[in-house]
Amino acid sequence: METLAYDGISTYVAWGLLGVAAFALLLFSLGLLATWRHSRRRPALAPEDALPPVSLLKPLKGLEDELEANLESFFVQRYPAAFEIVIATAHADDPALDVARAVAARHPEVPVRFVLSDEGYGLNPKVANLVTAVEAARYDLIHQSDGNVRVPPDYLRRIVGEYVAADASVLTSVVVGVGERTAGAAMENIQLSGFIAPAMCLALEAAKITCVCGKSMLLRRSELDAELGGLASVRDVLCEDFVLGERYKALGKKVLLSPTPVHNVNVSCGPERFLSRHSRWLKMRITLHLPGFLADLGSNPVALAVLATLASGFDARITGLAGVVIVLKGVADHTAIRLVRGPVPLRYVLLAPVKDLVLFPLWVNAIFSRTVVWRGRRLRFGKNTQLVPLDPAPHPDDAPALVVDPR
Repeated sequence: METLAYDGISTYVAWGLLGVAAFALLLFSLGLLATWRHSRRRPALAPEDALPPVSLLKPLKGLEDELEANLESFFVQRYPAAFEIVIATAHADDPALDVARAVAARHPEVPVRFVLSDEGYGLNPKVANLVTAVEAARYDLIHQSDGNVRVPPDYLRRIVGEYVAADASVLTSVVVGVGERTAGAAMENIQLSGFIAPAMCLALEAAKITCVCGKSMLLRRSELDAELGGLASVRDVLCEDFVLGERYKALGKKVLLSPTPVHNVNVSCGPERFLSRHSRWLKMRITLHLPGFLADLGSNPVALAVLATLASGFDARITGLAGVVIVLKGVADHTAIRLVRGPVPLRYVLLAPVKDLVLFPLWVNAIFSRTVVWRGRRLRFGKNTQLVPLDPAPHPDDAPALVVDPR
Protein backbone atom coordinates (compact mmCIF):
# COMPACT_ATOMS: atom_id res chain seq x y z
CA MET A 1 0.00 0.00 0.00
CA GLU A 2 2.80 2.42 0.88
CA THR A 3 4.54 1.67 -2.43
CA LEU A 4 1.32 2.27 -4.35
CA ALA A 5 0.77 5.58 -2.54
CA TYR A 6 4.34 6.63 -3.21
CA ASP A 7 4.01 5.73 -6.90
CA GLY A 8 0.80 7.74 -7.10
CA ILE A 9 2.40 10.81 -5.57
CA SER A 10 5.40 10.46 -7.90
CA THR A 11 3.09 10.27 -10.90
CA TYR A 12 1.25 13.42 -9.82
CA VAL A 13 4.59 15.19 -9.32
CA ALA A 14 5.79 14.04 -12.73
CA TRP A 15 2.65 15.29 -14.49
CA GLY A 16 2.88 18.54 -12.56
CA LEU A 17 6.48 19.07 -13.65
CA LEU A 18 5.55 18.26 -17.23
CA GLY A 19 2.70 20.75 -17.04
CA VAL A 20 5.08 23.47 -15.85
CA ALA A 21 7.46 22.53 -18.67
CA ALA A 22 4.64 22.95 -21.19
CA PHE A 23 3.81 26.34 -19.68
CA ALA A 24 7.48 27.29 -19.93
CA LEU A 25 7.37 26.46 -23.64
CA LEU A 26 4.38 28.76 -24.00
CA LEU A 27 6.27 31.57 -22.26
CA PHE A 28 9.24 30.93 -24.51
CA SER A 29 6.97 31.22 -27.54
CA LEU A 30 5.73 34.57 -26.25
CA GLY A 31 9.39 35.57 -25.86
CA LEU A 32 9.95 34.74 -29.53
CA LEU A 33 7.00 36.92 -30.51
CA ALA A 34 8.26 39.76 -28.31
CA THR A 35 11.75 39.46 -29.83
CA TRP A 36 10.32 39.55 -33.36
CA ARG A 37 8.23 42.61 -32.54
CA HIS A 38 11.00 44.48 -30.75
CA SER A 39 13.69 43.77 -33.34
CA ARG A 40 11.44 45.24 -36.03
CA ARG A 41 10.72 48.47 -34.18
CA ARG A 42 11.84 51.61 -35.95
CA PRO A 43 12.01 54.30 -33.25
CA ALA A 44 12.07 57.96 -34.15
CA LEU A 45 15.59 59.38 -34.47
CA ALA A 46 16.64 62.94 -33.77
CA PRO A 47 18.05 64.85 -36.79
CA GLU A 48 21.81 64.85 -37.23
CA ASP A 49 22.20 68.50 -36.27
CA ALA A 50 20.56 67.78 -32.89
CA LEU A 51 23.05 65.06 -31.87
CA PRO A 52 25.45 65.98 -29.05
CA PRO A 53 29.11 64.97 -28.74
CA VAL A 54 29.73 61.66 -26.96
CA SER A 55 32.50 60.12 -24.86
CA LEU A 56 32.81 56.37 -25.44
CA LEU A 57 34.16 54.65 -22.32
CA LYS A 58 36.00 51.35 -22.64
CA PRO A 59 37.08 49.73 -19.34
CA LEU A 60 39.53 46.98 -20.30
CA LYS A 61 40.91 44.00 -18.41
CA GLY A 62 43.10 41.56 -20.30
CA LEU A 63 42.80 40.21 -23.83
CA GLU A 64 39.13 39.64 -24.57
CA ASP A 65 38.23 37.46 -27.56
CA GLU A 66 38.92 39.40 -30.78
CA LEU A 67 39.60 42.56 -28.78
CA GLU A 68 41.22 44.36 -31.72
CA ALA A 69 38.19 43.97 -33.99
CA ASN A 70 35.84 44.86 -31.11
CA LEU A 71 37.67 48.13 -30.42
CA GLU A 72 37.97 48.93 -34.11
CA SER A 73 34.17 48.85 -34.43
CA PHE A 74 33.98 51.89 -32.12
CA PHE A 75 36.71 53.82 -33.92
CA VAL A 76 34.89 53.57 -37.27
CA GLN A 77 31.54 54.89 -36.11
CA ARG A 78 29.75 57.04 -38.70
CA TYR A 79 28.61 59.72 -36.28
CA PRO A 80 27.90 63.28 -37.47
CA ALA A 81 28.96 64.98 -34.21
CA ALA A 82 32.19 64.82 -32.26
CA PHE A 83 33.06 61.72 -30.26
CA GLU A 84 36.07 60.54 -28.29
CA ILE A 85 37.17 57.22 -26.84
CA VAL A 86 38.41 56.90 -23.26
CA ILE A 87 40.23 53.64 -22.53
CA ALA A 88 40.71 52.72 -18.87
CA THR A 89 42.84 49.98 -17.33
CA ALA A 90 43.93 49.23 -13.80
CA HIS A 91 47.48 48.20 -14.73
CA ALA A 92 49.98 49.98 -16.96
CA ASP A 93 51.23 46.62 -18.26
CA ASP A 94 47.78 45.26 -19.16
CA PRO A 95 48.21 43.55 -22.57
CA ALA A 96 44.91 45.09 -23.69
CA LEU A 97 46.68 48.46 -23.80
CA ASP A 98 49.03 47.35 -26.59
CA VAL A 99 46.04 46.28 -28.68
CA ALA A 100 44.15 49.50 -27.95
CA ARG A 101 47.15 51.68 -28.83
CA ALA A 102 47.63 49.83 -32.11
CA VAL A 103 43.99 50.41 -33.05
CA ALA A 104 44.19 54.07 -32.01
CA ALA A 105 47.31 54.57 -34.13
CA ARG A 106 45.34 53.48 -37.21
CA HIS A 107 42.70 56.12 -36.51
CA PRO A 108 44.43 59.42 -35.71
CA GLU A 109 41.20 61.23 -36.60
CA VAL A 110 39.54 59.88 -33.42
CA PRO A 111 40.52 61.59 -30.14
CA VAL A 112 41.64 58.95 -27.65
CA ARG A 113 42.64 59.13 -24.01
CA PHE A 114 44.17 56.36 -21.92
CA VAL A 115 43.61 56.50 -18.17
CA LEU A 116 44.94 54.41 -15.32
CA SER A 117 42.35 53.49 -12.71
CA ASP A 118 42.63 52.52 -9.05
CA GLU A 119 41.21 49.01 -8.72
CA GLY A 120 41.18 49.40 -4.95
CA TYR A 121 38.55 52.14 -5.19
CA GLY A 122 35.73 49.65 -4.72
CA LEU A 123 34.89 45.97 -4.58
CA ASN A 124 33.59 46.06 -8.16
CA PRO A 125 36.72 46.50 -10.35
CA LYS A 126 34.68 47.41 -13.43
CA VAL A 127 33.08 50.32 -11.59
CA ALA A 128 36.51 51.42 -10.34
CA ASN A 129 37.70 51.41 -13.94
CA LEU A 130 34.65 53.33 -15.12
CA VAL A 131 34.90 55.99 -12.40
CA THR A 132 38.29 57.03 -13.74
CA ALA A 133 37.06 56.97 -17.34
CA VAL A 134 34.06 59.14 -16.46
CA GLU A 135 36.33 61.67 -14.76
CA ALA A 136 38.49 61.84 -17.89
CA ALA A 137 35.57 62.21 -20.32
CA ARG A 138 35.24 65.58 -22.06
CA TYR A 139 31.54 65.29 -22.83
CA ASP A 140 28.44 65.04 -20.68
CA LEU A 141 26.84 62.29 -22.75
CA ILE A 142 28.74 59.06 -22.11
CA HIS A 143 28.43 55.55 -23.45
CA GLN A 144 30.00 52.58 -21.69
CA SER A 145 30.63 49.16 -23.18
CA ASP A 146 32.86 46.18 -22.44
CA GLY A 147 35.95 45.04 -24.31
CA ASN A 148 34.12 42.00 -25.72
CA VAL A 149 31.40 44.13 -27.34
CA ARG A 150 31.26 44.82 -31.08
CA VAL A 151 28.84 47.18 -32.83
CA PRO A 152 27.89 48.10 -36.43
CA PRO A 153 29.21 51.38 -37.92
CA ASP A 154 25.88 53.19 -37.51
CA TYR A 155 25.36 52.07 -33.91
CA LEU A 156 26.22 55.38 -32.25
CA ARG A 157 24.13 57.36 -34.71
CA ARG A 158 21.11 55.16 -34.08
CA ILE A 159 21.21 54.93 -30.29
CA VAL A 160 21.99 58.61 -29.68
CA GLY A 161 19.31 59.59 -32.18
CA GLU A 162 16.80 57.38 -30.37
CA TYR A 163 17.94 58.64 -26.97
CA VAL A 164 17.63 62.33 -27.90
CA ALA A 165 14.31 61.91 -29.72
CA ALA A 166 12.76 60.17 -26.70
CA ASP A 167 14.34 62.59 -24.18
CA ALA A 168 15.51 59.55 -22.22
CA SER A 169 17.83 59.27 -19.21
CA VAL A 170 19.30 55.84 -19.95
CA LEU A 171 19.44 53.69 -23.07
CA THR A 172 20.57 50.08 -23.17
CA SER A 173 20.60 47.45 -25.91
CA VAL A 174 19.64 43.84 -26.45
CA VAL A 175 22.78 41.68 -26.13
CA VAL A 176 23.49 38.97 -28.70
CA GLY A 177 26.26 36.36 -28.37
CA VAL A 178 28.38 35.67 -31.48
CA GLY A 179 31.64 34.14 -32.66
CA GLU A 180 31.68 30.68 -31.04
CA ARG A 181 34.43 28.20 -31.94
CA THR A 182 34.35 26.06 -28.78
CA ALA A 183 31.63 24.30 -26.81
CA GLY A 184 31.88 26.70 -23.87
CA ALA A 185 31.61 29.77 -26.11
CA ALA A 186 28.70 28.19 -27.96
CA MET A 187 26.76 27.59 -24.73
CA GLU A 188 27.43 31.19 -23.67
CA ASN A 189 26.22 32.55 -27.00
CA ILE A 190 23.17 30.29 -27.09
CA GLN A 191 22.21 31.50 -23.62
CA LEU A 192 22.68 35.16 -24.58
CA SER A 193 20.94 34.96 -27.95
CA GLY A 194 18.36 32.29 -27.20
CA PHE A 195 17.37 33.20 -23.64
CA ILE A 196 18.68 36.56 -22.38
CA ALA A 197 17.76 38.55 -25.49
CA PRO A 198 14.18 37.14 -25.69
CA ALA A 199 13.78 37.59 -21.93
CA MET A 200 14.72 41.28 -22.21
CA CYS A 201 12.24 41.73 -25.06
CA LEU A 202 9.44 39.83 -23.28
CA ALA A 203 9.92 41.85 -20.08
CA LEU A 204 9.54 45.04 -22.10
CA GLU A 205 6.70 43.97 -24.37
CA ALA A 206 4.62 42.15 -21.76
CA ALA A 207 5.33 44.08 -18.55
CA LYS A 208 6.92 47.37 -19.70
CA ILE A 209 10.05 46.48 -17.71
CA THR A 210 13.37 47.64 -19.15
CA CYS A 211 16.31 45.53 -17.99
CA VAL A 212 19.47 47.64 -18.13
CA CYS A 213 22.62 45.80 -19.22
CA GLY A 214 26.11 47.23 -18.79
CA LYS A 215 27.27 45.76 -22.08
CA SER A 216 25.90 48.99 -23.54
CA MET A 217 24.67 51.97 -21.50
CA LEU A 218 24.12 55.52 -22.72
CA LEU A 219 23.49 58.25 -20.11
CA ARG A 220 24.36 61.78 -19.03
CA ARG A 221 27.17 62.14 -16.51
CA SER A 222 25.59 65.27 -14.98
CA GLU A 223 22.32 63.45 -14.31
CA LEU A 224 24.10 60.39 -12.94
CA ASP A 225 26.05 62.56 -10.50
CA ALA A 226 23.21 64.87 -9.47
CA GLU A 227 20.38 62.33 -9.18
CA LEU A 228 22.12 59.10 -8.16
CA GLY A 229 25.37 60.15 -6.53
CA GLY A 230 27.53 59.00 -9.43
CA LEU A 231 29.18 55.63 -9.89
CA ALA A 232 30.57 55.86 -6.36
CA SER A 233 27.11 54.84 -5.15
CA VAL A 234 27.54 51.39 -6.75
CA ARG A 235 31.25 50.79 -6.31
CA ASP A 236 30.55 47.87 -3.94
CA VAL A 237 27.67 46.45 -5.99
CA LEU A 238 28.31 43.65 -8.48
CA CYS A 239 25.19 44.09 -10.64
CA GLU A 240 25.69 47.85 -10.91
CA ASP A 241 24.00 48.19 -14.31
CA PHE A 242 20.68 46.68 -13.19
CA VAL A 243 20.75 48.56 -9.88
CA LEU A 244 21.39 51.90 -11.59
CA GLY A 245 18.57 51.22 -14.03
CA GLU A 246 16.16 50.51 -11.19
CA ARG A 247 17.21 53.69 -9.41
CA TYR A 248 16.59 55.75 -12.54
CA LYS A 249 13.15 54.19 -12.92
CA ALA A 250 12.35 54.84 -9.24
CA LEU A 251 12.99 58.53 -9.94
CA GLY A 252 10.50 58.47 -12.80
CA LYS A 253 13.21 58.72 -15.46
CA LYS A 254 12.77 57.26 -18.95
CA VAL A 255 14.83 54.11 -19.58
CA LEU A 256 14.93 52.67 -23.11
CA LEU A 257 15.75 49.28 -24.58
CA SER A 258 16.98 49.96 -28.11
CA PRO A 259 16.10 47.54 -30.92
CA THR A 260 19.66 48.02 -32.21
CA PRO A 261 21.60 45.12 -30.63
CA VAL A 262 25.21 44.84 -29.54
CA HIS A 263 27.28 41.75 -30.19
CA ASN A 264 28.98 40.08 -27.23
CA VAL A 265 31.90 38.22 -28.80
CA ASN A 266 32.64 34.81 -27.24
CA VAL A 267 35.04 32.74 -29.33
CA SER A 268 37.11 30.27 -27.36
CA CYS A 269 36.11 30.12 -23.70
CA GLY A 270 35.81 26.73 -22.01
CA PRO A 271 32.77 25.25 -20.25
CA GLU A 272 34.24 26.21 -16.87
CA ARG A 273 33.95 29.91 -17.74
CA PHE A 274 30.32 29.42 -18.74
CA LEU A 275 29.60 27.60 -15.48
CA SER A 276 31.41 30.20 -13.36
CA ARG A 277 29.70 33.13 -15.02
CA HIS A 278 26.19 31.74 -14.73
CA SER A 279 26.70 30.47 -11.20
CA ARG A 280 27.56 34.05 -10.28
CA TRP A 281 24.66 35.41 -12.33
CA LEU A 282 22.09 33.17 -10.63
CA LYS A 283 23.38 34.17 -7.20
CA MET A 284 22.98 37.79 -8.23
CA ARG A 285 19.51 37.03 -9.54
CA ILE A 286 18.21 35.59 -6.27
CA THR A 287 19.41 38.63 -4.31
CA LEU A 288 17.99 41.10 -6.84
CA HIS A 289 14.57 39.62 -7.58
CA LEU A 290 13.37 36.40 -5.94
CA PRO A 291 10.26 35.98 -8.17
CA GLY A 292 12.48 36.32 -11.23
CA PHE A 293 14.88 33.73 -9.84
CA LEU A 294 12.02 31.29 -9.31
CA ALA A 295 10.76 32.03 -12.80
CA ASP A 296 14.17 31.07 -14.19
CA LEU A 297 13.48 27.43 -13.29
CA GLY A 298 9.98 27.74 -14.74
CA SER A 299 11.55 28.95 -17.97
CA ASN A 300 13.77 25.86 -18.28
CA PRO A 301 11.48 23.24 -19.84
CA VAL A 302 14.36 20.88 -20.59
CA ALA A 303 15.34 20.51 -16.93
CA LEU A 304 11.68 20.25 -15.91
CA ALA A 305 11.03 17.55 -18.53
CA VAL A 306 14.02 15.52 -17.33
CA LEU A 307 12.87 15.90 -13.69
CA ALA A 308 9.39 14.74 -14.74
CA THR A 309 10.88 11.66 -16.40
CA LEU A 310 12.90 10.79 -13.30
CA ALA A 311 9.95 11.38 -10.96
CA SER A 312 7.76 9.05 -13.06
CA GLY A 313 10.29 6.24 -12.94
CA PHE A 314 10.63 6.51 -16.74
CA ASP A 315 6.93 6.02 -17.39
CA ALA A 316 6.58 5.57 -21.16
CA ARG A 317 3.93 8.27 -21.66
CA ILE A 318 5.70 10.90 -19.57
CA THR A 319 9.10 10.05 -21.03
CA GLY A 320 7.72 10.36 -24.55
CA LEU A 321 6.06 13.71 -23.83
CA ALA A 322 9.23 14.92 -22.10
CA GLY A 323 11.14 14.07 -25.27
CA VAL A 324 8.66 16.14 -27.30
CA VAL A 325 9.16 19.08 -24.92
CA ILE A 326 12.96 18.86 -25.27
CA VAL A 327 12.75 18.74 -29.08
CA LEU A 328 10.33 21.68 -29.20
CA LYS A 329 12.60 23.70 -26.89
CA GLY A 330 15.51 23.00 -29.23
CA VAL A 331 13.48 24.26 -32.18
CA ALA A 332 12.47 27.35 -30.18
CA ASP A 333 16.10 28.03 -29.22
CA HIS A 334 17.16 27.83 -32.84
CA THR A 335 14.33 30.14 -33.89
CA ALA A 336 15.19 32.71 -31.22
CA ILE A 337 18.84 32.73 -32.24
CA ARG A 338 17.97 33.14 -35.92
CA LEU A 339 15.80 36.13 -35.05
CA VAL A 340 18.62 38.08 -33.41
CA ARG A 341 21.82 36.95 -35.15
CA GLY A 342 21.39 34.11 -37.64
CA PRO A 343 21.83 30.39 -36.97
CA VAL A 344 24.33 28.70 -34.70
CA PRO A 345 26.61 26.25 -36.58
CA LEU A 346 24.95 22.83 -36.76
CA ARG A 347 27.65 21.16 -34.66
CA TYR A 348 26.61 23.33 -31.71
CA VAL A 349 22.83 22.98 -32.03
CA LEU A 350 22.70 19.93 -29.74
CA LEU A 351 24.43 21.93 -26.99
CA ALA A 352 21.23 23.91 -26.32
CA PRO A 353 19.56 21.18 -24.17
CA VAL A 354 22.91 20.37 -22.55
CA LYS A 355 23.24 24.04 -21.59
CA ASP A 356 19.78 24.00 -20.02
CA LEU A 357 20.56 20.84 -18.05
CA VAL A 358 23.81 22.16 -16.58
CA LEU A 359 22.09 25.37 -15.52
CA PHE A 360 19.74 23.45 -13.22
CA PRO A 361 22.33 22.42 -10.59
CA LEU A 362 23.69 25.97 -10.68
CA TRP A 363 20.17 27.21 -9.96
CA VAL A 364 19.87 24.83 -6.98
CA ASN A 365 23.29 25.87 -5.69
CA ALA A 366 22.28 29.55 -5.76
CA ILE A 367 19.55 28.80 -3.20
CA PHE A 368 22.13 27.78 -0.62
CA SER A 369 25.21 29.80 -1.55
CA ARG A 370 25.85 33.55 -1.79
CA THR A 371 29.63 33.26 -2.07
CA VAL A 372 31.64 33.84 -5.24
CA VAL A 373 35.29 34.10 -6.18
CA TRP A 374 35.62 36.99 -8.60
CA ARG A 375 38.96 38.09 -10.01
CA GLY A 376 40.77 36.36 -7.17
CA ARG A 377 38.64 37.70 -4.28
CA ARG A 378 36.14 35.79 -2.14
CA LEU A 379 32.95 37.82 -1.83
CA ARG A 380 29.45 37.31 -0.49
CA PHE A 381 26.32 38.84 -1.97
CA GLY A 382 24.06 40.95 0.21
CA LYS A 383 20.79 42.60 -0.80
CA ASN A 384 20.77 43.94 -4.36
CA THR A 385 24.18 42.27 -4.97
CA GLN A 386 25.89 44.46 -2.39
CA LEU A 387 29.36 42.93 -2.08
CA VAL A 388 30.72 41.86 1.29
CA PRO A 389 34.39 40.78 1.28
CA LEU A 390 35.16 37.58 3.14
CA ASP A 391 38.78 38.68 3.39
CA PRO A 392 38.22 42.41 4.10
CA ALA A 393 40.63 44.80 2.46
CA PRO A 394 40.13 48.52 3.07
CA HIS A 395 39.68 50.79 0.09
CA PRO A 396 40.01 54.59 0.08
CA ASP A 397 36.96 56.77 0.47
CA ASP A 398 38.22 59.49 -1.81
CA ALA A 399 38.06 59.40 -5.59
CA PRO A 400 40.86 57.56 -7.39
CA ALA A 401 43.76 59.54 -8.71
CA LEU A 402 43.44 60.34 -12.41
CA VAL A 403 46.31 59.66 -14.75
CA VAL A 404 45.67 60.77 -18.31
CA ASP A 405 47.75 59.85 -21.36
CA PRO A 406 46.36 61.60 -24.47
CA ARG A 407 47.48 58.76 -26.75
